[in-house]
Amino acid sequence: MDKAMLTVLETYEIVIIVLVLAVFVGVIIAAMLLKNKRKRGVDESVLESRDEVNENARTVQVLKVLAEGKPEVEQKLDELYDKLLYLTPSAEEEVAVIDEKIKNALGDIKIELTKTRGDEGCGKAEKYIEDIKVMIAERAVYTQR
Repeated sequence: MDKAMLTVLETYEIVIIVLVLAVFVGVIIAAMLLKNKRKRGVDESVLESRDEVNENARTVQVLKVLAEGKPEVEQKLDELYDKLLYLTPSAEEEVAVIDEKIKNALGDIKIELTKTRGDEGCGKAEKYIEDIKVMIAERAVYTQR
């Protein structure tokens, strides 16, 4: 019966059927390759996120040294360290942006504590710490989905 169907078809019809099948198989193979590539990309993003989270937590340890003699700031930095240390790494792009903002704010705290080292005040350091707490809360929205 199959031979009878093929003999009824013209040559160009057979070519069209073969081409359609080839395209279909190509699409399936491409989808499988993209899925595998995307999974690898997500894994790499999570590793980068984990490194960023760890780097931010280590930076707070440095800031605690700069904040010596300022007990209020030291206490807030201890709380911030605990929060940063246990953040969940994520492949979400929004999380990467927030992590970068946290890193920049930690840099600003370092500048403020360096400028006020030996003085009573701490400049805008406490404000930056509060801003980071807000960023952590914003970050939690993306990581708890």
